[in-house]
Amino acid sequence: MTRLKRTAAAVLALLCTSPLSTAMGTDSTVIPTHDFIQPSEFHNVQLSPDGRYIATLAPRPGMPYENMLVMIDTASGKPLSSLRANSRNEILQYLWVNDHRLVLAMATRQGSLEQPTYTGELMAIDADGSHDMYLFGWGGDVGASSDHIQHGAIGRAAYASLLPSAPTDDDRYLLVQTQPFTDKRSGNVPSIERLDVVNGESRRILGGPAPDVWMTLDHTGEPRAATGGGYTHPRLWTRDASGEWALRNDAKTSHEEIRPIGFNRDNSLLYVRVTHARGPDSIELMDLHSGERTLLYRGEFADPGHLLPTADGKDFYGVITGDGVPTMHFFDPHRIEAQIIDALVGSFPGQLVRPTSFTRDGRLAIVDVSSDRNPGDYYLFDLEKKQARYLFSQRRWLSPKRMRPMQPIAVTARDGVVLHGFLTEPNGKGPFPMVVLPHGGPHGQADAWTFDEETQLLASRGYAVLQINYRGSGGYGAQFEQLGYRQWGLAMQDDVTDATRWAVREGHADASRVCIYGGSYGGYAALEGAIREPELYRCAIGYAGVYDLRIQLDKSDTQLTDQGLDYLHDVLGDDRADLLKRSPIAGVDRLKADLLLIHGGMDKRAPYANFAEFTSALDRQGKHYESLTEAHEGHGFFLPEHRLAMYDKLLDFLNRNIGQPSQADKTVATP
Repeated sequence: MTRLKRTAAAVLALLCTSPLSTAMGTDSTVIPTHDFIQPSEFHNVQLSPDGRYIATLAPRPGMPYENMLVMIDTASGKPLSSLRANSRNEILQYLWVNDHRLVLAMATRQGSLEQPTYTGELMAIDADGSHDMYLFGWGGDVGASSDHIQHGAIGRAAYASLLPSAPTDDDRYLLVQTQPFTDKRSGNVPSIERLDVVNGESRRILGGPAPDVWMTLDHTGEPRAATGGGYTHPRLWTRDASGEWALRNDAKTSHEEIRPIGFNRDNSLLYVRVTHARGPDSIELMDLHSGERTLLYRGEFADPGHLLPTADGKDFYGVITGDGVPTMHFFDPHRIEAQIIDALVGSFPGQLVRPTSFTRDGRLAIVDVSSDRNPGDYYLFDLEKKQARYLFSQRRWLSPKRMRPMQPIAVTARDGVVLHGFLTEPNGKGPFPMVVLPHGGPHGQADAWTFDEETQLLASRGYAVLQINYRGSGGYGAQFEQLGYRQWGLAMQDDVTDATRWAVREGHADASRVCIYGGSYGGYAALEGAIREPELYRCAIGYAGVYDLRIQLDKSDTQLTDQGLDYLHDVLGDDRADLLKRSPIAGVDRLKADLLLIHGGMDKRAPYANFAEFTSALDRQGKHYESLTEAHEGHGFFLPEHRLAMYDKLLDFLNRNIGQPSQADKTVATP
């Protein structure tokens, strides 16, 4: 059955008749909750190599399970066609293979789970919607096969991944990384395959050096670097063209991680990201023969962001910085790409200007302009004419003028560790009622200066929002992340407490009106915070939260692989009595805050047993709480109607607890 359907009418309806909401009205109008959770009209915008087409992913109006790949004529700006997934699929990403053909990576709904999950399936289709082909995946028809050739119509129990480093100079073939499905904790060794994007045939090129590694190709298509082998101690392998894999770095013994990013123009040097004993990561150039490395960029306190590829994709010209408000650091400020950005920055003060794709000849570029208040605007930039033409916005119904700025902050924790984060305040004069919003993850994740619809929704309702990157967060070097290992409920929680007290002490927050809310690990931190600091938080909200650390070791999907189990033991520990002691379920008797608990019945990351056992403990203690569950949702709600119901309940809960000056009898501790 064809997974994609073509309909120009849907494109026209999306681009030409989609109504604007009341958010564009007067400043006194309350922006509806729906406007904040409504998905972006456009994202992942790319030019075809010849510049004839602009492609973008867009939601299909009224169909929560479906999205579309929309084709637009570059010259006229008119929509040409759309390619939409069916009701059980979603297009996750795509890649131009040549001037007219694209390969798409798909996600599929599993059983009754609402949110589609990536299944490693690939499809191909022409820009005009013709010649669609199922290339790779378990959904192909059963048929004959050989050890070397696989046809697109033959089902394969394997994943395929699109490689950002794969060259697209060949009109018919694309290199992809594949890996067989497995129940083995140790995983399987992946391969690089040469995939025919017309008929789906594939041929194995080379296997990786170890299970579950990620390979990087040079500009000729040779796999030359691979990394993986463990969450905390990844290894790096390299090889010469046609040579054997050789272990180049083992983080366990060298005490530094080296992760490959891509090759320079002549394939002699490898761009790598390097961790250090102290401080943030750096971007360096590594000579594959001598092993010598040259420093290109290292921030003051934050890790670097994404590298910026040149127009022809053969090199990198800069990196997005991570210190507070992001900017661009150019390795060579004289390159044309750097000059483009410099020319545009003056027209968009306070915003990040980033080219997302170029034509093959480098004449045209798609430029994304975004900020903490702007979800993103797309422009077509003509390098010869030095002109930018506005294309469209991600969320045109949200006016940046009505959004609130994210202010970078630095807070010194009680033991002297410097924490970085962001404070978003509503209109008016403080102190404000405040929502403390610890991020999920927790390790390797971080809050960053960007448009965040949840933060803006809360700020629009009069709440200050505090987002602190507690120790254990990513983005501030390996040492900072490792400071959080086995500190769940201990120093990590103290960091959130110290940041909250800082906000009160500095006059940003009303001490009697503070609520803590988070999802996943953030849900754990919200409930653990309410238990450890019962006088500090008036209410707590847990969304898909972890409330018993033992459940994570025993039942979460993280523990199904060797790497996942190693991660849990590294960051949580093995002492089950200690795990219970640091779990919210063990501190129910100390709770004073009003509670709201939200969970999906099919959550595999923070299993529903967390919610079931925690609410049972609350019931036994006679503690009052409110709850919202959805039987077929997973780790976070996916369906728009479920998300809208969740935020409506959350906002009502906040309003009743901290929305008005508190007249409560409870004593609030002086920070």
